[in-house]
Amino acid sequence: MPFPLTRIAMAIALLGAAATALAQQADSKAGGADAASSAAPAAITAKRDQTIQRVEVKADTQAYDPRRDDTASKTILSHEEIIKYGDTNVFDVLKRAPGVTVIGNAIRMRGLGNGYTQILVNGERPPPGFSMDTVTPEQIEKIEVIRAATAEHSMQAIAGTINIVLKKIVSKPQRDLRVNLSHSDEGSNVFMTGTLADRVDNLSYYLNTMLGYNEGGSPSASTDRFLTPQGELVQWRDTVSMSRNRWNMLGLQPRLNWKLPDDEQLNLSGFLQASGTSNDWQARSTNRKGSFGNPDYAIRSSDADNHGLFAGADVNWVVKLGGGKLDAKLAGSRGRNDSDSMRPSATADNVTRLRRDAHNESRYSNYSTIGKYTRTLFDGHAMAAGWEISSNLTQESALRVEGLVGTPAVTTAEFFRPKVVKQAAYAQDEWSVTKDWSVYLGARWEAIRTSSSGSGLIETQSRAQVLSPVAQTLYKFPDQSGRQLRLALTRTFKAPQTNQLTARRYEADLNTRFTPDSSGNPNLKPELANGIDLTYEHFWAPGAVFSVGASQRGIRDYIRTRLIEDRPGHWLSLPMNEGKAMVRTLDVEVKFPLKAFVKEALPFDFRVSANRNWSTVDSVPGPDNRLDQQIPLTVTLGADYREDKFSAGASLAYRGGGMVRQSQQQLMRQQGRRDLEAYWLYKVRTGLQVRLSVNNALGEDNRGESRYVDDRGTSETRSWNAGSARLNANVEMKF
Repeated sequence: MPFPLTRIAMAIALLGAAATALAQQADSKAGGADAASSAAPAAITAKRDQTIQRVEVKADTQAYDPRRDDTASKTILSHEEIIKYGDTNVFDVLKRAPGVTVIGNAIRMRGLGNGYTQILVNGERPPPGFSMDTVTPEQIEKIEVIRAATAEHSMQAIAGTINIVLKKIVSKPQRDLRVNLSHSDEGSNVFMTGTLADRVDNLSYYLNTMLGYNEGGSPSASTDRFLTPQGELVQWRDTVSMSRNRWNMLGLQPRLNWKLPDDEQLNLSGFLQASGTSNDWQARSTNRKGSFGNPDYAIRSSDADNHGLFAGADVNWVVKLGGGKLDAKLAGSRGRNDSDSMRPSATADNVTRLRRDAHNESRYSNYSTIGKYTRTLFDGHAMAAGWEISSNLTQESALRVEGLVGTPAVTTAEFFRPKVVKQAAYAQDEWSVTKDWSVYLGARWEAIRTSSSGSGLIETQSRAQVLSPVAQTLYKFPDQSGRQLRLALTRTFKAPQTNQLTARRYEADLNTRFTPDSSGNPNLKPELANGIDLTYEHFWAPGAVFSVGASQRGIRDYIRTRLIEDRPGHWLSLPMNEGKAMVRTLDVEVKFPLKAFVKEALPFDFRVSANRNWSTVDSVPGPDNRLDQQIPLTVTLGADYREDKFSAGASLAYRGGGMVRQSQQQLMRQQGRRDLEAYWLYKVRTGLQVRLSVNNALGEDNRGESRYVDDRGTSETRSWNAGSARLNANVEMKF
């Protein structure tokens, strides 16, 4: 049952009072020490006062903290914090970010997956083919975790936005090489990155190279059962399968920066990425009771090879104009992806009855321009306005050869051509009303036009536009205690993905409730969400923060994938707008160094966060009628220790699970998990360090369960995928 927002606000107040009392107790201890020191001789006291004065002057230049001082609610991870613990990829870095959950390579906020969290690189959505695995911590200037949407970035951020900002200017020479090795029962991985960067007068250059290879295999198993309304088991099939994969990648990311007179800049950057994958999959089914089709394909396999090449470049100009600053960028990228696959299906006697072979070619073209103009117009007002225009075209062609063995094969040539054009314009103002109170107001207009055509398809077009106002305010308590309140009102949305909008149908070789066909829906509308966020924060010591926040999102035209029977005996998985949904969250974070309590303590940093999430979908009867893939509860405990020569740390994350009702007929179980991770970093000498770590130290497997119940009976599917601890070794060399 959703927790009322009024009770959440009361909980915030109580927790805030407790944190204030805790901080006052720490302050009283510090105050007692100051009172004792006041009895020192006058000469010593004067000297001490001079020392304190010098420290405060130095701190004034570093006093600005975006998380504490920006009106818009966001957390900034600086470059120093990103590289502090020697993480080897951006996913490990984000595991320490408050309010963020990382599952594999999926990044979530508010427990919501399935595209509700917006991931940006330099303020833009990465183009097709861009891999986040290629972004190393060393090349990141900062990471912005934006809880409540701002007009500057796209409003396609119902859960929030994570913006990864890469370095532009090189301040000192950099020559390094990193080698990462990892191994688990499911596979081994080698990843190498090298950086060459320097600065000559007003020109700086940066070149990052990447080389990766992965090879592994994973066993899995599943059970399919069908029971009549009376509970009689009439179908039962067990399937065991094994997948093997090989992956290799080469990437280059060059960048040039010219620092022009009057603090203007001209930046050129690009990327080139080539990859190849090979996947083999075999599955054998055993019928325990009944049969599953005629013919009944008990042995199925797939052999696929894929090759991709992607390249892109952009030019960025920062110039002073009309008393303000204009930051504009033009970008373009092209890519291609070619694949070949063979999918034979055989009966239980190992006789191949059906072959489905295909050759697919995909071509991608992306062009965009973004810009932002900022200027201070009035006393205390920071104004900004900007635009964003992009065009993304995909051209796919396929040659399919399939048919029953012993009969003439049918050769089919297909093409598919989706295109997405986006336009946006925004304006915003941040106003410092008083020294303790600031207000942010903004609005963003976004329009998305999607068109698609293809073989045997009627050309479809989809248009959507959203005007999103946003208001945020920050109030700092005037007692200089570090306590403050935030309030945000937002309107965000989630646009359907291209594959959700096309009527293109993907057919299964054996169509059942367990293995349906899939298709898009050209009539989909974007999800719209009106939101409110209320947050209490207390920065009660250097490096220490207590935060508790509540939020609510009312979603209209919620999109859910439904299993339907589009004609007798033929099953189809189809996305549909499902009316209204409600999402509520409660987030608590505590982070502090041990020295906040004991000045002579060991250099430990502790962090605790808890995220409780509720949701309901009006069109689905309860109980358990929450949003797909939403994690109901996440609790993370972490500790880090850092000295000059080495650092170490560990974190334990718990994710709740349970049943989710997707429709009146459909249910699926979301797995609860415990993930334990640990690392140890040792600096051998200047320019050489080694990092050892373990992921999934408890070796938990992945399990799933789904059901479909109607007046004809109950279909059940249970699945299992192996999991094991992954050991990692990373060597970093600086020259």
